[in-house]
Amino acid sequence: MAYVTHNGNFGLWVDRAAPVANGVGRKVKRLARRLTNALEAPRRTEVDREAARLLAQSGGRLTDSMEREIFRKVFASDWSLPQ
Repeated sequence: MAYVTHNGNFGLWVDRAAPVANGVGRKVKRLARRLTNALEAPRRTEVDREAARLLAQSGGRLTDSMEREIFRKVFASDWSLPQ
């Protein structure tokens, strides 16, 4: 036996505006982006520092082999969030 509800049974949700319409969705999206950027910033600076160190060791020349070495070190390193 099937039962179909009428949307009148959910009165609390019928009168509410969509999150995008009332601006809540935009605020949550902005907050999530700021939080993600804050968590990624230390990792990004660590990767930049490591790439600069490897580039300095090669005498400042970016060759194919040096580029492969940088990517190998970046992608092989620990991707966990900072503690």
